[in-house]
Amino acid sequence: MICPGSSTNVKKLSTVKKILLASGDNSGLLRTLPLYRRLQASTSCEAVIAGATGPHEEDLSSLFEISDSFITIAVGQGSVVEKTALALTGFADIMVREKPDLVIVAGENDISLAAALSSSRLGLPYASLEAGMRSYNRNAPREANRRLIDAAADMMFVSEHSGTYNLISEGSDEERIFFVGNMLIDALALKIADSNSSSIIQELGYTSKQYALVRLECLPAVDTLEAIRKVERLVGVIAATHPVLLQLAPDVNALIEQHAMLSAFTSIDGVTVRPPAGYVDQLRLIKDAVFILTDTRDMQAEATVMKVPCLTMSSDTTSPASIEIGTNMLVGTEEDDILMRIQDALEGKLAKHAKIPEKWDGAAAQRVVEVLEKVLAG
Repeated sequence: MICPGSSTNVKKLSTVKKILLASGDNSGLLRTLPLYRRLQASTSCEAVIAGATGPHEEDLSSLFEISDSFITIAVGQGSVVEKTALALTGFADIMVREKPDLVIVAGENDISLAAALSSSRLGLPYASLEAGMRSYNRNAPREANRRLIDAAADMMFVSEHSGTYNLISEGSDEERIFFVGNMLIDALALKIADSNSSSIIQELGYTSKQYALVRLECLPAVDTLEAIRKVERLVGVIAATHPVLLQLAPDVNALIEQHAMLSAFTSIDGVTVRPPAGYVDQLRLIKDAVFILTDTRDMQAEATVMKVPCLTMSSDTTSPASIEIGTNMLVGTEEDDILMRIQDALEGKLAKHAKIPEKWDGAAAQRVVEVLEKVLAG
């Protein structure tokens, strides 16, 4: 068994020949796909990629043309505990069969945590991808997962400076932390040409920079009738001057329907209600929006690189760089505060001086490979 706190763990990786990339959902998979591509081109090691996807998630392995290589972890439709147990077994079986010398874990859900635990229990060194991301909201389940995954990791690849600061403050050895950049931007770079060719804007009848994108992913945003009515009022204000594409995650859509409020949105002039688009179309929708209003962090990095103002209805974020340097703005959950920022966005007052954070340049995967090759040669 490898001692997680030992500085000799990194040295053990000098024997690495096979690397397993493990993710728990599409969010994690988007971070491993560019790395898998780079590792395939490397002569230093063999790459294996595995993970789980949700019932409503796009088939990213096919989109990135690796479906023949991708190993799916079947977690079923049971409870969180049942899914995690299946993931533990599934990842362990793959690790025993493939005998990787290093596991790289991406994502922050329970399935990603299962990959880290399986690796640790089997005595395999593992690295955490996008390590050190913290919202400091201890009521958020994924905050606990992020901390647990990082705590036992032998190597930690961080996407922004805050990740390094957080890990060091938590007692991680600095020699095991590597600042490589944001892997989501690598994924964007791989598909931006396809995105620019997408016809989704024309299909919706929109004009570039003349519509707003509103996306709801989290149930707390609509968990009461008053919360739904608040969103309805916000969307109505935007629709008074700009067409609105309202994207509802399946669970959010179902909850709104339970409250018999879906028609309240579809009846607003200028509002189109749809589920989230596929990855390529979504990139185009982000790029051409005048601004984004959302309750999830899923689009913050892409919006920052594309210089699109992103208003996030939350009081915390795991990516300070997207706020301090990029185009993301936390607007909280108070209606008046959100309305004020919506008006600023519509008047073009936001993100005028935004910049792209350091190493968010599409080369993060290459930096990870360079780190691994140095370790291999060490």
